Amino acid sequence: MNQNLETIKNIISGGGNIVVLSGAEVMRETGLNGVHAEHIAYEIEQEYGYSNDEIVSSLFYSRRADLFYKYYKDIILNKEDVEPSPVHKGIARLQRCGKLDAVITRMVYCLHQKAGCDKVIELHGSVEGNRCPSCGKIFDSKYIKHSVGIPKCDVCDVVLRPGFSLMGEMIDNGKISQASSAVEHARILLIIGAAINSSLCRYMVKYYQGDKMILLNTKETPGDEIANYRAYGNLSEMFSQIMSF
Repeated sequence: MNQNLETIKNIISGGGNIVVLSGAEVMRETGLNGVHAEHIAYEIEQEYGYSNDEIVSSLFYSRRADLFYKYYKDIILNKEDVEPSPVHKGIARLQRCGKLDAVITRMVYCLHQKAGCDKVIELHGSVEGNRCPSCGKIFDSKYIKHSVGIPKCDVCDVVLRPGFSLMGEMIDNGKISQASSAVEHARILLIIGAAINSSLCRYMVKYYQGDKMILLNTKETPGDEIANYRAYGNLSEMFSQIMSF
């Protein structure tokens, strides 16, 4: 095993009060695109005539619900019945071992919960929480994916509100406070699949007061050097090695 991974394995196996920041690369290992789908931005603009950030804005949703929901079905919900990766399953095992305090993520697919983890702070909501603005009924991603045209409430016939935050909307302050408090009290801050300077980490890492900030990512990026321990490569392979205790 790589010496860095061996050191990280020993820290994880012997430690507790772990908070995980789970980033976009964890999601992308499953083949999902994410809300913003940055990796196919050019293709989206060619097909839709708008940028991905324009399409997932609150203004676009209110004015072009038809095109918004086409993007939602085809790009955000590009795969169905996705199984959690070894990273999701390994983090759930940390919870079963009593080591995990929280998972913080901007991803919207509930894969950590599907793996068996319930200590998840979803900063931007979930594709499983689409809501009728009239009666409040909740509709899951399958309902969205298989609806004909614009998804509407099967009770009120009202256009559904997506379960995740749109560009231009405020993030729930309660979730921000919960996440920052978890990071502040963590003994180990485990960042997986996100750069230190990413939108997920940039705000959160400043609250960490410990000396065990661990970064696992696919490649090195500027700013990563503030982590106390780092390793790069295939996330599932690395995390499987780290969790072999």
